[in-house]
Amino acid sequence: MFARILSILLCGIFPLTALAAELSGPVKVGATTATVMVISWQTDVETGTRVSYGAAADQLTERVEGGVGTRHEVTLTGLKPGTKYFYAVGTARKKLATGEFVTSGSPVSGSAPASSSPVASSPVSSASSVIGKIFSPKPKPEAAPPTRMTWGNMASLADHFARHGGDFQAKDADDYARMAWQFGQQAKAGGLQVKVDEDGTRRVYDAKSGGFAAYNADGTTKTYFKPNSRDYFARQPGRLVNTRTP
Repeated sequence: MFARILSILLCGIFPLTALAAELSGPVKVGATTATVMVISWQTDVETGTRVSYGAAADQLTERVEGGVGTRHEVTLTGLKPGTKYFYAVGTARKKLATGEFVTSGSPVSGSAPASSSPVASSPVSSASSVIGKIFSPKPKPEAAPPTRMTWGNMASLADHFARHGGDFQAKDADDYARMAWQFGQQAKAGGLQVKVDEDGTRRVYDAKSGGFAAYNADGTTKTYFKPNSRDYFARQPGRLVNTRTP
């Protein structure tokens, strides 16, 4: 009995979420513009949200914080185009992962030279770099990453497949998610209409096939279907963009 009471008291003083929080998936890094980057991750328990970043791995002097939860997303604004940044994600008490990325565009005078890659992913998972580059030029097609990496909300996938999988003769939910990812790959090559919303959401429409998809700021899929209305895409929010450029 004494041990149980002591355990309860200790939990009250040292919350388990602060002691045991771990990543439950890869860190995702995606650019919305040359000066804006979105970093997202998930934890196995609810924690606070913090991203520290800077121009050197040992100088993470900038900081952005968010709310408490298991899903974390932070938007970094005011970045320099064509510049490499280093970052660390986690909480105020614990660093969960580190990585680096390079903003798109040409570097401004006095900034560090950038590599040719528009986005460099977290070392937590090489698959996150594939997601971060869905709309970035690639020399040749790549095999689709696992569904859990391409679909934004796995809890919604079954419903979306049940309602829209038949639009594309998808064999199962994974096949449907793969087709949605490939549709995003097709958008980066040009020829499709793309709108970008203020929150980074991308909406893609193919007038020839009638396919429409929406993607989160990190490149993961929100939905994929064929609207019944011909002016559906025209009524969607966002600004038209040239998908041949970042």
